[in-house]
Amino acid sequence: MTKTIALALAAFSFLALARRCASQDIVSVIYLSPSETATAKQTAEALLIAYDRDYQAKTAWQNFHRSYQAAHPDLPGLVMFASDFKIAFVVKDVRAPFGRGAAAIELSAEEREKAESLQREMVEAKRALDAVRKSWQDYQYELVSDHFPGGTSGVAFKRSDGKSVMIADPWVSGAVFTPDYRVAVPTTAHP
Repeated sequence: MTKTIALALAAFSFLALARRCASQDIVSVIYLSPSETATAKQTAEALLIAYDRDYQAKTAWQNFHRSYQAAHPDLPGLVMFASDFKIAFVVKDVRAPFGRGAAAIELSAEEREKAESLQREMVEAKRALDAVRKSWQDYQYELVSDHFPGGTSGVAFKRSDGKSVMIADPWVSGAVFTPDYRVAVPTTAHP
């Protein structure tokens, strides 16, 4: 389902861009080779998977947080967890002196284990998403610089491998791909 939504969003983005560019005379286009198409599709699918994993991890954490809150009505308000997950607490009145404004409760071993696991997954999912986003960005930089070498004009970008590439306008903001990943146009197309 996520893949279908993503493909629909890509098609919608492409159609919206096409409408915006309808009055313009010429738009730069990249016709991807079969290997470029395969790489673009594979990288985009990895990005979708990473977004889904990140969303699932955040949702699981939020569900745990809500269920913990519901199970502990003696902690009204926003429950926070200590970094070692030994206690959950609520700051009741920040103006109260010497901690009288905080209420705390110790997590059970099961709650602690679940919270640690969910937090680890959320951190790892975010790290993986950031890495795949960077890979997607690097792929776009490489694709554009291969097809439209910027030479000395344009904007210099540093890829994650340390290589600098010059990206010429209008490709500076990235590319939008057709749903089959065979054609790319600039995200912000101006002649």
